[in-house]
Amino acid sequence: MLMTTTSGLEGFVITKYLGLVAGQAAIAPVELRDFANFIRREGGGRHPEFERMILETRHSAMMSLEGQAQELGANAIIGVSFDYANLASDGLVLITVSGTAVQAEDKKNL
Repeated sequence: MLMTTTSGLEGFVITKYLGLVAGQAAIAPVELRDFANFIRREGGGRHPEFERMILETRHSAMMSLEGQAQELGANAIIGVSFDYANLASDGLVLITVSGTAVQAEDKKNL
């Protein structure tokens, strides 16, 4: 499925707007506590393990987004944006991705 942060798809014509779709995924507090301990132990800088956790969680949110769009009959999602939120005092982090599900046709096929 095509996904873009822009409002259109170069080389494609949007033939139908199907509606807003969103996907969510969370990082559990236990994982974050382990990461906080790691930072205290290792100091500042980049932390590949945390980056991997965020990447995997973001990927899960995108798969949820894609599933919703497919249910609507979409073959693309435009205007994709991400939001990160701390939901609870125990550190639960939620990643939300949203966009507009559309049907699009390649201009070459028109």
